[in-house]
Amino acid sequence: MSSTRPSTTAALTLALALLLPAVAEAKAWQGIEPGRSTGDEVVTRFGEPTTRKQRGARSVIAYKGDQALTGTKEVQFHCRADGVVEEITVFLAATLDAESVEGTFGKPQTKTFVESTFQKVWLYPSKGVTVYFDKDSNVDAITYAAPAAAKGAAAPAAEKAPPTP
Repeated sequence: MSSTRPSTTAALTLALALLLPAVAEAKAWQGIEPGRSTGDEVVTRFGEPTTRKQRGARSVIAYKGDQALTGTKEVQFHCRADGVVEEITVFLAATLDAESVEGTFGKPQTKTFVESTFQKVWLYPSKGVTVYFDKDSNVDAITYAAPAAAKGAAAPAAEKAPPTP
């Protein structure tokens, strides 16, 4: 057993404690609920973001670098034109493998891949969760959306990679 294992295990436990309990309900992440919460609520809850950008009709509020939220490298809140958070993309700070994801959510409803990069993607549309894996089969990003929206968007979500951190 490696001497770094306890710190790796502690980091993974922290990531699971901070991120996954909210996922199990598939309603909110850190108190922000896709389809209901607004970008203004995000800023009230987490403070001024690192960046705000327009991507087509959506605006993206991002926290990264020194402003990254606990347990993450970056979090992006994608808001519709009316300001409502439509999707949350979380880039984890700790390494999370497929076995841990499956242990938390169960077997994915659909396993697929991003066509352009062959990036592995697991879809949990009834929970509003999509998990993107990197080339080493560790979690690259997790997206959260309202479960109803995720059902209709399950196939397109797999066709594109998550926004880069």
